[in-house]
Amino acid sequence: SAAPATSERYRKAKLGTVEIRKPMIRSLEDTHLLRIGRPNSRSLVAFGQVFALAAGLHPLVAQTPPLWRLATPDFEVGGYAADSASELAELGGVTILPNGNVVIGDRVAPFLKVFDPSGTHIRDLGQSGQGPGEYQYVYEMDWCAHGELSVFDVDRRVHRYTGDMTFVSTELVSLDAIGGGVAYMRDCNPNGYQVVTGWGDIQAQFKEGLYDATAPVVLLKGEDVVRHFGECLSSQRLGAVRPDGAPAGSGPHPFGRATVVALGSEEVYMGDGRDYEIEVYDLSGNPLPSIRWTGPSLRYDRDLVDEFSEQAVSQAPEGSRPRLRRWYAQLPELDQFPAYDRIVVSDTDEVWVRQFVRPDAIGEEWMVFGASHELKGKLTMPPRTTLWEVRGDRVVYSVLDGLDVPIVRISRIER
Repeated sequence: SAAPATSERYRKAKLGTVEIRKPMIRSLEDTHLLRIGRPNSRSLVAFGQVFALAAGLHPLVAQTPPLWRLATPDFEVGGYAADSASELAELGGVTILPNGNVVIGDRVAPFLKVFDPSGTHIRDLGQSGQGPGEYQYVYEMDWCAHGELSVFDVDRRVHRYTGDMTFVSTELVSLDAIGGGVAYMRDCNPNGYQVVTGWGDIQAQFKEGLYDATAPVVLLKGEDVVRHFGECLSSQRLGAVRPDGAPAGSGPHPFGRATVVALGSEEVYMGDGRDYEIEVYDLSGNPLPSIRWTGPSLRYDRDLVDEFSEQAVSQAPEGSRPRLRRWYAQLPELDQFPAYDRIVVSDTDEVWVRQFVRPDAIGEEWMVFGASHELKGKLTMPPRTTLWEVRGDRVVYSVLDGLDVPIVRISRIER
């Protein structure tokens, strides 16, 4: 039957019977970076008012935006009960092709699945290996040249495809401008620009307990540096040590801040969630007026965190609950919650900003700003959702079902 096939594929991805070669620290980042997701029960258990324009800031925007909602999906594939052609495990990207087909990047082979607009499976691409068009797993995908989809592998390679998914080439990419040559977060546009954050010097910055890690942020045109923004907060991290005092690894505080970046057709967006403000730059790296708005209090509420932690503990396997409860009890307090933790730019240069998903939130609130940075609307996405892209009035997203298996959906926005 269909369900056992999906169950087997899902178990391989989640339980490690298929090796997924993520860098160890990156594997702890998935609650923060996409692309990932929000601090939720699954991810936490897994990781155990006016400013003058002359000052370079937009006035605070009106705080009563129209409330948008998602229509019934007109595209849906995946989930635990999906047939073998549509089964998904752990997503690395989803995008709509110019011909209307949808390609889904997975982290278990076959790595790319192509569907027609109705959700009918067309073909698979990409098997495991080191050769052209072969993958370790799909790290992310983006449109980094006109009519060309770039699929980034975990091992510094990028696989290039035409808009109809005809394979072009596999190339090795090394980002010397950020040190270490590997992107921590990246966004690009079809004109050849990309904004990239690095990993920083992980070993040199390591500390036991809570600490702020920094890394460079760079704007590139091809391989040329347009602007180096300097060292920025990469994440607020928790460092663990072994009994002999040696470093045991680190990962982000589940409610900590991190610098996020995004790129439109003409502007760069970045910020670390310290407040409700996003820095804006043109493609020459010159500062433009910031995007500013108001939102909920950012005070770190330990009672709220404790309440949410108990929910997470209750959903963990019984044998691990005592250890997990101790981990939460020892979780260092922060000076604040982040204001936001993701920025996505649509194909029409709308700027979508996900406000930080507080422990008591029912869904995920996205504030949407127009190309002129006016506040256009607010959309609440379902819980446990990843927004992959916005195309006109359609949102491409995935949601986890009750067994944590992803379902990819496309819905129109009812504005």
